[in-house]
Amino acid sequence: MKITNAETYLLNVPLKQKTITDSQTSLDAVEMVAIRVDTDAGISGWGFNWNYTKGTRAVQAILDDNYVPMLQGEDPLDRKTVMRKLHFTNHFIGQVGVTRVALCAVELALWDIHLKALNVPLWKYLGPAKHKVKAYNTDGGWLGYTTDELLHDMLSMVDRGFDAVKMKLGRPDPREDYERVKAVRRALPDSVRLMVDVNTVWDLKTSMTWGRKLEQLDVYWLEEPMSPFDKKAHAELAHALDLPIAVGETIYTRYDFRDYIEMGAVDIVQADATKLSGIDEWLDVAALARCYNLEVIPHTNVQQKLHVQLAAATPNVPMVEYCYESLSDIWEEPIRVVDGYYTLPEEPGVGLKLTDQVLVDCRIG
Repeated sequence: MKITNAETYLLNVPLKQKTITDSQTSLDAVEMVAIRVDTDAGISGWGFNWNYTKGTRAVQAILDDNYVPMLQGEDPLDRKTVMRKLHFTNHFIGQVGVTRVALCAVELALWDIHLKALNVPLWKYLGPAKHKVKAYNTDGGWLGYTTDELLHDMLSMVDRGFDAVKMKLGRPDPREDYERVKAVRRALPDSVRLMVDVNTVWDLKTSMTWGRKLEQLDVYWLEEPMSPFDKKAHAELAHALDLPIAVGETIYTRYDFRDYIEMGAVDIVQADATKLSGIDEWLDVAALARCYNLEVIPHTNVQQKLHVQLAAATPNVPMVEYCYESLSDIWEEPIRVVDGYYTLPEEPGVGLKLTDQVLVDCRIG
C-alpha cells in the first residue's frame, strides 16, 4: 500500500451553545485542521487537531509545506518509520508547538488507514480492558456562569445520569471560587464526585492556600492549578496537600510526563493524544503512569471518540471527560453517552472523520 495524495482542511467550527468561559479563554467556536490521506488501495485515513483560539493556520502551513509532500509514496502501514522521518525534519522551527500538533494529525490519519485495512475499530485492535467507558461531565461548570446558572447546569447533568462533574475556577478573587464550590458541593448529592479546574492561572501560594480549603469540601481533584512548565511547584503542592493534583492537558511530551511522575508532582495524569504526538505516545504515557499506580483520565473536549477508545483499551483509565456537547454532531457516526457511559464505536478506524457538511460549511479559505 502506498500514499498517493493528502489534503488538508482549515476549519472554524461554531459552538451551538452560548459562549463559554474559563480562566484563560472565552469562546464561541473552535479552530480545527483536518487531513485526509489517500492510498492506492482505495482507503483514506482521517486525522485532525484543534485549538481554542485562532492560529491553526500555522499548523496547516506545516502540513502543506512540509509533511504532505514527504508522505507521497510512503507505506502508511509503516507508521512509526514515517513518523520518525517527519519528526526529524524540523530542527530549525522546533519539534513541539505547531509541529507537534501537525505531526499528531498525520499520525491519527495513518492509524486510521491501518485500522480500516484490518476492518476493526481502535479499541478492539488494542484489546479491550473494558466494554463501556464512564463519562464525567464538565459541560455545565463554566466560569462565566452565575452561581444560579452553575447550580442549574450541574444538577441537570446529575439528572441525566452523570455521577461525576467538574467546574471551572480562576476568578480574580479566589474567595468567589471558594463560595461557588461550596454552593455546588452543598447542592450535589454526596455520591456525586466534584472536580475543579483552574486552567493554570494560580501561583503556588494561592494553590496552597485555597487547595487546603478545597480539601474540606470533598473535592475529588484540583486540576491545572499552576503553569505546567513549573514542575517543582507542582511537586511542592502535591506533597503538601491530600487533595489529588491533576495535570496533563498542556503537557506535550512523554519526557515531561516522566518528570512529573518521578517527582511526585501529579496524582491524576490527564494525557491528551492531540497534545502529544498521537496515539503511540499517549500509550507510552499511560503505560508509564500504570507502573506508578496512577490513574490516567484523558483531557478531552472535541476528541471524545479517540480518547474513549484509548480508555476502553487501558486498564488504568477509569473515566473520560465529556465536554462541548454541541460539537458531538460534527463527526460522522458520533459517539454518545447513555446513563453516564460512552457507547463504543463499531465502525473500523479511529473515527475522526468530520461530516461532509462541516468540511464544506466551516472551511476557511
